[in-house]
This record gives sequence, C-alpha cells and structure tokens, in this order.
Amino acid sequence: MSQAERLRRLSEILVELFRSPVPTHFFQTLGDRAGTAVLSDYLAVCLQDLEKGGYLVHSLLGLEAGAPSQRVFSPDEGLPGRTISTGKSYLVDDLAAEDGVHDLEGVLAAAGLRAVLVVPIRRGLEVLGALLFAGRPPIVYGDDDLQIAQLLAAGLSAALETSSAYQAAADERSTLGAVLASTADAVIMLNQAGLVLLANAAVRPMLGLAPDTITGRPLLEVVDYAPLHDLFAAGRPGISELPLPDGRIAQASLVPVTTPFGEPVGVAAILRDITLLKNLEQMKNDFVNTVSHDLKGPITVIAGLADLMRMAGSGDANHETRCQDIRDTAQHMAELVTDLLDIGKIEAGLDSAREPVDLVPLIGEALGMVKSRAETKNIELRADLPEEAIILAARSRVRQALINLLDNGVKYTPAGGRVTIAAAFSASGDGAKAVAIRVSDTGIGIPARDLPHVFDKFYRVKNKATREISGTGLGLAITKTIVEAYGGQIRVESIEGAGTTFALELPLARS
Repeated sequence: MSQAERLRRLSEILVELFRSPVPTHFFQTLGDRAGTAVLSDYLAVCLQDLEKGGYLVHSLLGLEAGAPSQRVFSPDEGLPGRTISTGKSYLVDDLAAEDGVHDLEGVLAAAGLRAVLVVPIRRGLEVLGALLFAGRPPIVYGDDDLQIAQLLAAGLSAALETSSAYQAAADERSTLGAVLASTADAVIMLNQAGLVLLANAAVRPMLGLAPDTITGRPLLEVVDYAPLHDLFAAGRPGISELPLPDGRIAQASLVPVTTPFGEPVGVAAILRDITLLKNLEQMKNDFVNTVSHDLKGPITVIAGLADLMRMAGSGDANHETRCQDIRDTAQHMAELVTDLLDIGKIEAGLDSAREPVDLVPLIGEALGMVKSRAETKNIELRADLPEEAIILAARSRVRQALINLLDNGVKYTPAGGRVTIAAAFSASGDGAKAVAIRVSDTGIGIPARDLPHVFDKFYRVKNKATREISGTGLGLAITKTIVEAYGGQIRVESIEGAGTTFALELPLARS
C-alpha cells in the first residue's frame, strides 16, 4: 500500500473520529479502521489514570480475552509506561527478544505477536497516554508506520480534548439548567436578532408561556404581551416593575449577556414575583395612613380628657365618666389596630392555611358570640341551616367573617328586631357545588348612595341613625377579603329603613 493511500485512509479515520464527542466512539472507530492505515493484529489505547497512580490498557483489536486490560499498570511499567514517562516513540522488531518483558508484553509475545509500535498521545507538553500497535510476522514496523501512528495519536488526542471540553460544557449546561429549573424567577433571554435563546420553567406560572414552544422563535411571534415587548424594546439595563397578565407584579431585571471575551450575545430579563412585597408595602402604608388619620382623633380625645382630669382634680364630679370615655376610646383604638393587622395579613397571603371545615358548627359558634348583645337589645336570632356543609378554609377566619356579619346586623337593628342567618347549597358559575349564606336583619338599612362603598376600608355610613354606633370601618372589608381568599364572593342588598341582607357564597370541599 502506497504512503499516499495510507494518508487518505488516515484522513478518513480522523474525520470519523470527530463525528461524535463520546470516547467510546473514538475507540470503536480506531478498532474498526486503524488497521487500514497501520497494519496490526492488536491495538490498544493506554491512558493515564492519575487517581489510580498508573495507566489503564483499553484493548481495541485482538486478544480481548487475554490482554490484561483490567488492572492498573505502574507509570514506568512496560513499553507504554516508558513512552508515557519519556514522551518517546518505540519500535520493536521482535518482542520475544526483548529483555525484562512485562505482563502486557508477555501476553502479546505468548500470542505470537512480535512487532510492536508505541507512540505517545500528547496534549501540548503533557503526555496523556500511548497508542500501541502489535503484529505477527511478516508485519514489521518502519518510519512510515511511525509517522502514520503519530498522526493517529495526534488525532485521538484532539478528539479526547474535544470530548473533555464537550463534557465540561454539558456539565455546565446541566448545572445551569438545574439552577434555572429550580428558581422561581422567570428567565427569558433573547439574542440580538430577537430570537428566544433560553426560557426556564418559571415562565409558565408567571407569564403563562410554555418554554419549549417559544425557544428558538422570535419573541414578537410567540409572546402576545405588550409589557414584555416594551421591556425588551427599551433595552435599557436596570430594574423596573412589570405587571403580570394575572394582575400580579414582577420586578424585572434586564441584563446584557456577553461572552467571556466581551462579545455581545443578547439580553436577558429576570422576573421576580414581588406581589407579596407590594402587598406588605400597601399594608404598611394603610397602617401609617390609619395612624395619621383614624388614630389621631382618639389620641387627641384621650390627651384632652387626661388634661381635664388633671386640672379638675380627684374631686371632679365627672371623674368616672371621663375615665370611662378614656377606656372606650382606647378600646376603639385597639380594635382598629387589630382589624388593620388582620386585613393586612389576609391580603398579603400570610394567613392562607386551609383545612376541611364544617360551616354549620361555625355558624353556631358565631351566633353564640353575638347572643349577649342581641339579648341586651331584645333582638331575635334565627338560623335555618343544613345538617352539614364542608368547605376548605381556616376555622378562625371564617368564624371571624360570620361574627362580623351577625354583629353588624345586631348593631344596626333597633331593639325588638330580628337577625336571620340561612345556608343552602347551590351551584357556582362554573358548575361547582357551593354553599350560599344569607345574613338578613330588620335594621335601619343602607342608603343607596352608600351601597357601592360598604366593603371599602374605613368607610362608614354617616347619618343621624349611625351617629351613636361605634365601629372601625374595617369589619366588612375584612369579611370580603376572607370570603374572596377562599374562592367565594359576597354582595349586599338593602333598602333604607327596611333592613339589609349580606349574601355570600363559598365553594364546597371536593369529596
């Protein structure tokens, strides 16, 4: 075979080596095709294993059952060890005539293999291992075989380097993928042409997008959401707020993406749900506003009464009355703060525990809580309830909502009136089963102009009939927040002077 033909076959082998970055592919290719460029009856790749302190022999052709491939050879053992230690190539015409034949060479000689060619596998100045060819007579290796073998070793070294880089990139990509899949922050990355290069799993719950369907496609084609388009169109790195499709708020961080060499790749948006933080901020603002407005009046009253008592002295005939006024005002302040904290916790999602709860006993408990006030005003309490109605909610919160409605009925119903609570099963708008509750009274009613605002925070109907009735203006707002937190809804019906009915609906627990 001419040297030109051998070089042609060598080039084919080298091309085939780089068709896959998997080491087993390299070994399979060499085992199947290296003999077309360098004649041999046995071929092995000997690679260093630094952890084991030696080298391993991977037999690729011939003598698979006899060659000692499983054990670790010491760094200077045998011809491959000498090649790895010195970085030199070795040509042996008659292996049987060699002195100090080692385990590997002994097996080869016993199998009739005489000619041996060993060349180093290098990575720069580092020797990774050795490529070993062996043949039976009449095979004899010369300089041409040495050159071809060295080129094969160089090709194998480059392929192993590519495999190592590929594995490192795959590991890095796997780690990055695991991090991106685990984070609750949505990440979308575009290249300079506007194609989506990357989208993690969090874009589905946050933006309603399927990552697999948008990757590799233009953002404008696959995402129909103007705020996100505007964010990328502006292209200004920094932090801003982005409204989400379902009404939540996200903090959007836009960052440029570059290679380690500073070459621009694209831009990435990292979206973090800050709805809870915004709710907490609103809760803080509500509290501050309440302190500055609704608590300012009671504090002024307490301070004024205290000054009057100090100036009048202990013999003042109004001493007891003023003490009671201070007590009542302080109680009102405490109720206001409690109600404000309650509504803030519910709205911020800090009180979302749910369990199966029978609504009927809860209604009984709520009736018991308002019974003494109703008896004081000679108001009749009536109940029309089913045997059982199981919902998913927090017992304390549902009881709180029921007490608020019943207490409102008693509070705004003149002496001798009636407050009724009734519950019945119904079907909600989507066909799911629900329980409908109606709390009706024969009280003073609500003017038509005030009906749209009764569930607003701090809103109270102001007229002659309500002037002497105390309250914080938060009870109905808390009730509405509780009902909606458990997937329900509430409305009010009223005729001024003829009574009021609050109707609420809560979904039943699925059996």
